[in-house]
Amino acid sequence: MIKIPPDFIEKNFSPADFLANCHEAFVMYANGSAVMPPREENVDERGKFTLKMPAQIPGYSGYKFIEELPSDQPGKLGQRTAIIRLSPDNDAASNAVEVGLDAEYITNMRTGAAGVLGMKYFAPQAKNIAVLGTGKIAKALALCAIEFGVKTINVFSRKPENREKFKQDIIEHSVFNNIVLCDSIPACISGVEAILTAVPTLEPILFLKDLPSRVYISVMGGDSRTAQLDGEILKRGVVVPDNLEQCRKSGEFKLALEQGNYNEINFAQINGRVANIGDAAIGGLKLDSGIVISYFTGLAVQDINAAKMVYEKFIKTA
Repeated sequence: MIKIPPDFIEKNFSPADFLANCHEAFVMYANGSAVMPPREENVDERGKFTLKMPAQIPGYSGYKFIEELPSDQPGKLGQRTAIIRLSPDNDAASNAVEVGLDAEYITNMRTGAAGVLGMKYFAPQAKNIAVLGTGKIAKALALCAIEFGVKTINVFSRKPENREKFKQDIIEHSVFNNIVLCDSIPACISGVEAILTAVPTLEPILFLKDLPSRVYISVMGGDSRTAQLDGEILKRGVVVPDNLEQCRKSGEFKLALEQGNYNEINFAQINGRVANIGDAAIGGLKLDSGIVISYFTGLAVQDINAAKMVYEKFIKTA
């Protein structure tokens, strides 16, 4: 088994690399050249969360495995570890690539890339954006958004020190410094064309009454335990999931199912079926309505395609 050093990815791959790789993954997802068996999610009696995400792409197969321990702080998610196993189809199993902690960085960057690609597909004119959250995925969102020439990034999190650290981290990793620190969500999203939200909250933080009349939203979700959007937004906006079945198990949609409101969600449609982010990636879905929401649960094809990118460069440079 080949083990890739933990610092290899951060040193060798830029936000632009992850944006191109993620777009390629979405195209494969749309045209059927990627296969994603159902992912396996479990929460045991102690609260330990595990998730296995398998996928096959041309020339490769593999999976990502996530384990998250319960937190001792109410309302907080626990410590998480993630690995990716990648097997070239023409190699023996012993040649599988294992990315240990690097899977966390891949996940953060491919998630940030996905959220910004949604903005590119549906709101390419967006120049003033809001980022909700200041964690690793929020930083990836900001760094990827900078690649598309945004002018201003408003940022919100509850703690002022986290907002300030976020700003310094972005300045350190890019030449961009037009970052506005906001002390409330309404202030953060006022006047923006796009909202990118990555907050692991157990209760919704975005409400219809606070939104601009015309805005694009990328929601980085996928956890059955969390919900960032109030249900009214899903009814009034147009929702584009990355994967419908995965969305059904995610917080906002799971809650709608439990409350009997799921059929009121306004999903984007193509020829009588629910459209997804792959349709947008290949130019098959254009939306021009007031509120457009891309909901990202995370696709295994994103992880495996990113792992392929890393593996192929590692082999060439080893």
